[in-house]
Amino acid sequence: MHRGDRIETKLTIHKKGVVYRVLAVGYVYEDTNGMFHMINQLLGTTMNELDSIELIDFNVNTPNDFYSFLEYLSVTEYVVICDGDRILKLVNFLNSNYPIRFNLYNNNLELKTGHSTNLLNNNLKELFPNKLDTLANLEKETSPIKNELHLMLTGNYPLNIKNNLIKHLFVEKTELLRCIDNSILKNCVINSIIFYDKSNVNIASDLFPIMVNLQNEKETIESMNLIHMSKEEIMEGIKSFQSSGKVLNKQITQGIIDYSAIMNMERNNRLFYFEEGIYRDYGRKNLITTNFDEDFYEMVNTISYMKANMITPAMAIYPMVINISALLERQQMYMVTPFNAFFSSSFTQKHKNFNLIGLIIDDQYYLYHISQNKNYKVNKVYLLLLEFYLKNSMDSIDLKSYFPDKLETFNKKFYEFIDRIS
Repeated sequence: MHRGDRIETKLTIHKKGVVYRVLAVGYVYEDTNGMFHMINQLLGTTMNELDSIELIDFNVNTPNDFYSFLEYLSVTEYVVICDGDRILKLVNFLNSNYPIRFNLYNNNLELKTGHSTNLLNNNLKELFPNKLDTLANLEKETSPIKNELHLMLTGNYPLNIKNNLIKHLFVEKTELLRCIDNSILKNCVINSIIFYDKSNVNIASDLFPIMVNLQNEKETIESMNLIHMSKEEIMEGIKSFQSSGKVLNKQITQGIIDYSAIMNMERNNRLFYFEEGIYRDYGRKNLITTNFDEDFYEMVNTISYMKANMITPAMAIYPMVINISALLERQQMYMVTPFNAFFSSSFTQKHKNFNLIGLIIDDQYYLYHISQNKNYKVNKVYLLLLEFYLKNSMDSIDLKSYFPDKLETFNKKFYEFIDRIS
């Protein structure tokens, strides 16, 4: 649908036949990388009757998701307040593809696109009290492109990102940008990135995803020292890690190119556009289609027939342990996680969330807090307790055999330590 083909804005009819327009207002921050962060979102029938509603996470929601959310709330008009260059592209895309009317204002409440409302009678502090301070923190916590580039090249996306949610597009050359079908863009997360190659200049595009020129990221790519490995080599490394906790990283690489594709993992969060067609992988071994006009859901159907392996916990965690060993510049080390043996010969066979990992480096013991990115030097007893703690086996006979008389005392001190660092 083009802008001139707008579907008529729907109205919500309440009791007694009174018709109201349902208005939503979103205050959005665009960081220096072009990533959007929603600060607050309001809903009401007039500017004077607005209440806070659930925020939209632009890292996991697509334009289709955003529209479905607003449609569920019967929103007929949406006001975006945001400063930035990319936000106009997103608003134009939303207006061209969905029946809700989107209007864009900058932080001075000046209309940039859409229709004027009585919003100009307000100011940001009145609309969003106690929210402006959030911007200061976001300016310090902008999203690094390096992490996104690592995900795109390895395919090692977190399991909490749902399948067929497109985070990244790779375009071999800029001429292929025009080949990205609208149905693909509707199913890209709003903070998606298009990495384009073979261009010596940064290009301007009307597409709403963030545009990153890979020619400008050569040093970043080299710093990650990503490597190619065969499935057999990877499986050998996983087996060694799972049976003993040993992590071998002779090349000190931060990741394996196309890891998810090599392991036939059922993940589809990236697409690669080459001259001859669209692929699932950077190495061009998994062709989806040669038809650039193919609808997104037709491609999803094609992918569903491709061979895929069940993702085991060890397969899921292996890229992370490789990355940690590289950051520590270790060719060989040992780790304690729920999914490998070390002190205990057993390991967890089911996926689970965890925040702590044990590290053994040159006979020194450390506890690493993942979300805090902090390392704590500990003794061997704490690392042993950590292993049984991660495996939910604190009451096991095996653990009691290590400390028949002192286990209760050690447990108490261990839990106090965990509480202190959490």
